[in-house]
Amino acid sequence: MAPVNLEQFYDADPRRRHSEELEFGSDWRYRGARTQVSWVEETGEVYVMRDPLGHLETELFGEESVDPVGVDELTVEVIGTVAGPDAIRAVMSGWEKAMPSGDDGIAWVRDRIANAATELNDPPASPSRDLPS
Repeated sequence: MAPVNLEQFYDADPRRRHSEELEFGSDWRYRGARTQVSWVEETGEVYVMRDPLGHLETELFGEESVDPVGVDELTVEVIGTVAGPDAIRAVMSGWEKAMPSGDDGIAWVRDRIANAATELNDPPASPSRDLPS
C-alpha cells in the first residue's frame, strides 16, 4: 500500500477505526522523521505512521521536544500483516532495542515482518538474534 494520510487510512477499511491496536514505539526514525509502528488487531496489518515535521529536537539540557503537526500531515504505510497478538509480539520481540538504532530503524521492522514465519521462532523471552549484543 502506498502511503496515505491518517484519515484516508482509517476510511479505507472501517475495521481499522474500531479495532484495538498494539503500538511498538513512536520514536523510530525513518527518512529523518519521527515514526510510529503499530499493529491493527482486526486486520492484522502492521503500519508505520511517519510524522514529517515531528523531528526530535535536543534542547540545551538534553531534553527532547517534538514539533507538532496536523492529522492530515501524518502519512501511513502498511508494511505487512501478521495474524494474532501473540504472533506480532513474537515477531516484534526486541523492538525496544531496535528503535533507537539509527535513521532507518524501520528497515529492521520491515525485515521482521517480511520474515515473520522465521521470527516466530525468536521468542520474546530471548534476545532477538538480529540485534547487536
